[in-house]
Amino acid sequence: MAVVLGSIALAAEAQSADLYRYVNDKGITVLDRSVPPQHVSRGYEVLDGDGRVKQVVPAALTPEEREAARAAEREQQQRRSADETLLRLYSSVEDLDRAYSRQVQQIENLIATSETGILTLNNQREDLLSRAAVQERAGRKVDPQILRELAEVEAEQQRLQRLINNNRQDIATVNDTFANRRQRLQLLLAD
Repeated sequence: MAVVLGSIALAAEAQSADLYRYVNDKGITVLDRSVPPQHVSRGYEVLDGDGRVKQVVPAALTPEEREAARAAEREQQQRRSADETLLRLYSSVEDLDRAYSRQVQQIENLIATSETGILTLNNQREDLLSRAAVQERAGRKVDPQILRELAEVEAEQQRLQRLINNNRQDIATVNDTFANRRQRLQLLLAD
């Protein structure tokens, strides 16, 4: 009786034992009771006694694939963080539009201030040129102080013009940034 029970138990164990399906070095699919260590990294399937797949163990990632997965995870984390910040800053698209308008207005105010400065410098320059012309018409050499002041005024005009150009570029950047934020916020608020 014990022998019969033992053989029934062995038959049941053999019936329920897992099989492993993997591809060997020659590209042949193999069914076995274990997966050799050199084939584990390529992935394999665990089958039940009836040959049904119980589990799929994927192939190990290559170093390049691991790095790509890490980079994708970092990018996804940055996107989540940026989205959280966006939702914290703006409760609605209208809030974002108001912030955009304020930022553009501030830059436009800087441009207007610089343009006013250039107009003032133009008046100073005209005055200096007039004084220099009076000296030349009188047959005298132009006072070096006038020439220095004239050079300083022209240098300041050029600096202000560069500042205006940079501010206009800033407006273009703000337009792009807020357009992207607006699109993303609309998407987030729609969810």
